[in-house]
Amino acid sequence: MPRPIYMKIFIMPRTEDRKFWPFSVVKCKLNSAIVLLAGLICWVPGNAQESAKRWTLSELIASAEEHNSDIERWRWKVESADAHRSKANAANILPRLRIKSVSGLVPEAKGDIFNPPQDSSGIRPLGPFNRTELEFVQPLFPLSKGRSLNKAAVEGVDVERADLAQAHLDVAFDIKELYYGLLLAKDLKDLARRLSNELAEKKEAIDNKDGLSLTNRYKLELTLLEMAKRAREINDKVELARAALALKAGLPNDTVLQLHAEWLAPITPAVLPLDELSTRAIGLRPDARKLQAGLAATQALTQVARAAYLPQVFVGGGIRYAITPGRTDQRNPFVKDNFNYFDGGVFIGIQQSLEWRLIAADVDKAKAEYRELKAREAGADQGIRLDVRRAYLDYQRADKDLQGAREGRQLARQWLQEARDEYDFDPDAIGDLITAFEAWAHLEQGYSQAIYDYNLSIAKLEKITGGLKLSADDEISP
Repeated sequence: MPRPIYMKIFIMPRTEDRKFWPFSVVKCKLNSAIVLLAGLICWVPGNAQESAKRWTLSELIASAEEHNSDIERWRWKVESADAHRSKANAANILPRLRIKSVSGLVPEAKGDIFNPPQDSSGIRPLGPFNRTELEFVQPLFPLSKGRSLNKAAVEGVDVERADLAQAHLDVAFDIKELYYGLLLAKDLKDLARRLSNELAEKKEAIDNKDGLSLTNRYKLELTLLEMAKRAREINDKVELARAALALKAGLPNDTVLQLHAEWLAPITPAVLPLDELSTRAIGLRPDARKLQAGLAATQALTQVARAAYLPQVFVGGGIRYAITPGRTDQRNPFVKDNFNYFDGGVFIGIQQSLEWRLIAADVDKAKAEYRELKAREAGADQGIRLDVRRAYLDYQRADKDLQGAREGRQLARQWLQEARDEYDFDPDAIGDLITAFEAWAHLEQGYSQAIYDYNLSIAKLEKITGGLKLSADDEISP
């Protein structure tokens, strides 16, 4: 029989940026043959381990932006607005330039008014016929109308781009919220598993001893049942969070989502002072840019409405050409010939609208729309500053809560270590050890939640400021 091997496995604490688990010494009795077999099982080719892609936060955001239906919808709205801008710009030069050509067969007719054809049967041979016309119109006055229309169209594109930018911010924040939530659920699942394993080891050791109080035995049993229940709940939350994140990122249904980060760790932001954040947010926020573009567009449309009071001066003209070889060309200017001619010309036209009341109504409507947006501008800056202040205070509170959770976690770790040492000397102290375990698990969970709230507060601050980069997306890594 092979000689048994006794090993000591130390579960060491992680660094401060990682999740800490109280170290413990577990004595394991392993058969040498089992050790060899375990070593062979643990060795797998590198390609098998790396076959599943591990997604970073920035990759998930990029995937979501590529497949999100709202972003795609706003992209097409921008394309539509840009096409409208191109149309308005093209209307400045030769807005009407058309050519028309028709061809067919017509009865032949030889002769003129003095020498009409002698055939009166009405049945004559057919011959080819073609008529081509070219016409154009070029506005001359007022020139400001064309410029104002083009200005309104350009600002309309900026309005749609602002909505597209807001959609990008919303999607990025949703991905971060799900990403941090999945890491939080995974950490809580790991916490429940480690706690259940250690309590199960203590139970196995207690079952082999006599003299333990009935209260402590039942307390340990109930604690294990509660841990098993929590583990099942957390496992469901992990799978749900994983599915929600994959769906939001636009990944295929059969994708096994694996994250590049292995645990939830606090990110290191570069948060600017509050006044600087507020000032930058006013220039970056999509809603602020949309409001300014809307003001410029409505102001330009007001100028267009006012231009209707002025006479519209334009130059027009064209060329007409028709040929029918089977019909005599009538040279007499007093005879209308629709089959053989060539003429053209250029003229200046003036068009004046006399619907003064209708024009005034259009002007009043444009003014009202402009003033309605102008009224929003007065409180827009204050509203943005208030939003930034609220998000900034949430970030500061989350930062302080994280510091407090970190200190409580350290105390719980010391308490658990002392309770474990006491239990090693006195197994009857299992009740105190279970209480220390519960307090430690509660504070570990609170610390993980504090990290989640802290990271999410930074993500929200980035969104509120209009996408101001305050942290690196891929900073959370194993």
